[in-house]
Amino acid sequence: MIIERNITSKPLAKVAEILSKSEKLNLIDWNAMNISTVDAENKPSSRMVLLKKINDQGLVFYTNFNSKKGQDLKNNSSVAVNFWWRELKEQIRIEGSVIELTDQESDDYFNSRALQSRVAAIISQQSEKIESQESLQKKIDEQTKIYANKGENPERPNHCGLYLIKPDSIELWKEGDFRTHEREKFTKNKEGIWESYFLSP
Repeated sequence: MIIERNITSKPLAKVAEILSKSEKLNLIDWNAMNISTVDAENKPSSRMVLLKKINDQGLVFYTNFNSKKGQDLKNNSSVAVNFWWRELKEQIRIEGSVIELTDQESDDYFNSRALQSRVAAIISQQSEKIESQESLQKKIDEQTKIYANKGENPERPNHCGLYLIKPDSIELWKEGDFRTHEREKFTKNKEGIWESYFLSP
């Protein structure tokens, strides 16, 4: 997980600050986020993914483009993201759209992963039916041994890569006593400038 230190966008800088705080506290899966997509029939679905990077452009995550979320995003690039940490009593809500990052950026990330993770990305047909968990694991283990014995590095498959979430709105939520939660909302205006205001809990 990479948190860039020179973020100038105020709301994204605040998001990065909260993420840094959760990282320093060593919270379990501190960079886990729930991401929601909508399919071609306008049916929503959500799942947890790990945030890989945050910078002035937005938030980056890695996925299989052929997966359920990947197929949804091909039809509708809009997403909603939610972070929540019980220990911090804080929540972040983000809405925006995604774009695919460059092949080079996806290659760099893929090559930084453990060998078995890279092999799993190649073999797994994410969201498709499988014979059994055991049979999938066997294929991954066998192929991992082949690469390891040959001393070769697998190439990133075309169906895997990085997405960038470009936020249109960001809400920072802090739990308060007796339901007096603090809700600071940032939205982009037509000129692409961030504006902020507070919401009633």
